[in-house]
Amino acid sequence: MNEFVDSTIIQTIKDLIISHTGILFNERHEQDLVRHIIRTCEEIDVPVDSCIHKLSDKTFTQHFLEKIIKRITIGETYFFRDKNLFLYLKDILLPDLIRERRKTNKLYLRIWSAACSSGEEPYSLAILLRYLLLDIADWDIYLLATDINQGMIDRALTGEYSRWSFRDEPLVSIGQYFTPTPDNRLKIDECIKSMVRFECRNLIQDSFMYHSLGPSSLDIILCRNVLMYFSPSQAQGVVLHLAETLRNDGFLIVSPQEIGIINNPYLNLFHHGQVFLHVKGKKQLKEAEIHINSPKPESVSDFHQIEFLHNEHEDSFYELTSEKKYPELGFVKPSKLPANPELEKNLFDALITENRLDDAGEIVNQKGFLSGYGDVTREMGILIKAYAGLGDYEKALGWSDRLISQDPLNPKPYLIKAAVLDENGFRDHAIQLLRQSLYADPDYLPAHLSIAGIYMNLGKSDLARHHYSIAIQILETMPEIQVLEETEGIPADKMKDMIRILLKE
Repeated sequence: MNEFVDSTIIQTIKDLIISHTGILFNERHEQDLVRHIIRTCEEIDVPVDSCIHKLSDKTFTQHFLEKIIKRITIGETYFFRDKNLFLYLKDILLPDLIRERRKTNKLYLRIWSAACSSGEEPYSLAILLRYLLLDIADWDIYLLATDINQGMIDRALTGEYSRWSFRDEPLVSIGQYFTPTPDNRLKIDECIKSMVRFECRNLIQDSFMYHSLGPSSLDIILCRNVLMYFSPSQAQGVVLHLAETLRNDGFLIVSPQEIGIINNPYLNLFHHGQVFLHVKGKKQLKEAEIHINSPKPESVSDFHQIEFLHNEHEDSFYELTSEKKYPELGFVKPSKLPANPELEKNLFDALITENRLDDAGEIVNQKGFLSGYGDVTREMGILIKAYAGLGDYEKALGWSDRLISQDPLNPKPYLIKAAVLDENGFRDHAIQLLRQSLYADPDYLPAHLSIAGIYMNLGKSDLARHHYSIAIQILETMPEIQVLEETEGIPADKMKDMIRILLKE
């Protein structure tokens, strides 16, 4: 029993939500669901206790679902979110696609932004297309944007955004596409707005055939930070529909945290720096040159041996031209099973001690191939920290993304990657990852401590105090002598004393 809502009601609504939306609520998020149930019942003026009886009425069920979906699917987004991805779209993928179409004199593009939330992503794509196509009037552009939340679609159709939606520096000039409003918001210009077709659609229930172009027709689908919230079977069903909707050599782009979810014979995984994408068929991708004005670039290599430059003044990593072809992610199957797991563990630890990290990584690759990476999270975490300790941030980040993809609802991998980014000066990105960690587990103490520390270093003491206060509340529930995770042996009572000193300053 839950102190607010009967467990039978919770389970019934859980089943209803997953059957209609695919969204899976685990135990860590059950209290969030309870809060949504209570608020929804208050909004529609129905007592919580009688809600379960009314759910037998299809009309009521549809109304209830519409209301609760608006509460559980409010996504966090902004213009040009994920600078690495939009750099890749601007400098490589879209120019190559445009060049191919010009050669054949077939001037059309077909793009779908699935789970578009309030519209920042598809409008960012529209702005990029206007930037790249000086003759855009001659092109047939189909830019579809869908979301399950009608409230988000309505907001996107309004086309007005607060300054917070522009918190990352745009990749191209956008001032000409927005007009200030009296309430200090920005309204998007009709020339951009008219390029996007918004529809309220359900990725679980609506067939891929619903758009007028039919199957095997789309060039690019962006479906980011969505699949991780579905049940495994629902996620694979959505991926199948997305794959069938793509043309041959079309691109499916998901977030790095979701690459481990996709298991589809039609889709092949490639990467370009920190950008991961699936290509339908066996297309060989090309690399392109990106010019950077960096006063002191450093050459490093990622775990696929592609050269990078790190620009200290840009919050992203850029990939340089290389003679190597685009590598397909995959691992060579070892010729035989490990003979002795204990010896294997000792060998791995010895290689880490000797800083032979690439050799240690090969052990993870071989062991992970055989186990589906289910039992190598310890080794991957150690490897990430070891690479970061040596200053090889590209490899640390590459392994971080692989670790996150294995269990996107586990808070610890986000914490590990955030530590790498914070150490490298990318604090905004680190904060975003720590927020994802806290979404996975709102009571994950290491994430609260880490994000509080970053805010303190940024001079945002109010935000730091907020997370330190939550940390105190969590610590109060722990035995005083309990050694805390990710704190190098600090017990709970000592940590409380340290935080209280910080809160007094």
